[in-house]
Amino acid sequence: MEREDLHEVFERIQSGIVIIDPADHTIIDINPTALSLIGRDRDEVLGRVCHHSICPAERGNCPITDLGQAIDNSERVLINHDGQRIPILKTATKAILSGKEMIIESFIDNRDRRVAEERRCALIGYIDETVMRIREPLVLVQQNLADIAVRMDTLPNGADMVRSELQVEVDRLGRIVENLLELQRAIAEERDDIPAPYREFIARW
Repeated sequence: MEREDLHEVFERIQSGIVIIDPADHTIIDINPTALSLIGRDRDEVLGRVCHHSICPAERGNCPITDLGQAIDNSERVLINHDGQRIPILKTATKAILSGKEMIIESFIDNRDRRVAEERRCALIGYIDETVMRIREPLVLVQQNLADIAVRMDTLPNGADMVRSELQVEVDRLGRIVENLLELQRAIAEERDDIPAPYREFIARW
């Protein structure tokens, strides 16, 4: 692949890419996607120390050059022009470019994924609470069903009537619990068979 082709990929790829000099942590190059995420122009970033522009790490605490950490699709944060911390998935590696060792960082915006995960966890928590609240009265109804029926024996057909009506409610509550438990499993396993109404609810929530 020609140098011009590589530059075209660098400019058009939908991942942010930053090239950093490990000697002084200055930014040597940065692609448009990365600039869009941090909200700065290229001339505002080039030549600046990455700690001051895009990375929250303090000088002397660089995860790569100072702490020797491997960053491979790790959750990190990116600092934008307003000082806002943007969650990203980042990979950083060292490479020789034009005869000199450089750090190449690539990252993608992780905000949508994190929001979706928070929504999923919140929905699972809601279902857990709902199942717990429904299960308790269901057990109580089952335990007291016989006692209620006995107390109604003084009325003609009273016990049969109460037993029949209560059994209908018990069956209904049981189905609710089963459906909620199945939905809970489906969401936790990220299955594709989650009912459409719940999918619409998740999308709107």
